[in-house]
Amino acid sequence: MTRLQEEDICYVGERLENYDLQLFHRTGQSLAGIAAHSLGKIPEDFAEARQDISIGIVPIAYGQGIINGFSETVQDIIEFLGFSAFVTKLPNIGGLAEAVTSGANVIFLADDDKFVALNIASGKVSDNGEATGRGYAAALALMAGSVQGNKVLVIGAGPVGSGAALYLAKQGAQVIVHDPDSEKISQLKQLIPGIHVASKLDAALAECNLVLEATPAEDTIIPQYITGATRVAAPGIPLGLNPTCRELLAEHLVHDVLEIGVATMLFTALTE
Repeated sequence: MTRLQEEDICYVGERLENYDLQLFHRTGQSLAGIAAHSLGKIPEDFAEARQDISIGIVPIAYGQGIINGFSETVQDIIEFLGFSAFVTKLPNIGGLAEAVTSGANVIFLADDDKFVALNIASGKVSDNGEATGRGYAAALALMAGSVQGNKVLVIGAGPVGSGAALYLAKQGAQVIVHDPDSEKISQLKQLIPGIHVASKLDAALAECNLVLEATPAEDTIIPQYITGATRVAAPGIPLGLNPTCRELLAEHLVHDVLEIGVATMLFTALTE
């Protein structure tokens, strides 16, 4: 999991309303709508949960330590979706105990390697990597109108890229994946038999109008491969597009640091 910095998230909470409008303009769905769509649901399916469910966020101080504002930003996103949420006063194991005794039904925790949402009642674990990939893949499909029968390039075969590729394949897309890590490619091929592998990124970008960029690399996509038909969903941090690419894509780019991932994690944790 890419480690966020305080400057990456410090304005997320105050920009949620504008970001929600931007998502609706670009995909036809709100933040809640995209997260629900990734599960084959609609936001109204979670109306009862909004009344009954409490979400606890536990700061974790192990490893490199707590990222200032991270837990509070997760809380902001969850509350924006209409749920009751709180950050525990204690970190680590003490915070986990505090969340449970305070009545949390779902608990969010993140360390250097994992970010998960735990449904206490059902035992369901929603992983940020898989959920983020699926949420962004749903956003890309919504931007495109449909991915069925279309070629979609997934750059990066880690947890996010794999989650995206699996969702896209289930939607009937012709998924093409590129990653220089042969072990990751091998694992993804086991997960999705018949998936196409692109050894050369340039050739794949020239071939595909729909791209999901799930790497921590910069300048993955360059201007010569962007046309009027290009649509990009980019969960990677930092964003793998330079300012020129972002200007060319304009309304055909979806990118954020936490919002889609957290929303999709929450709805996933609440789904049977």
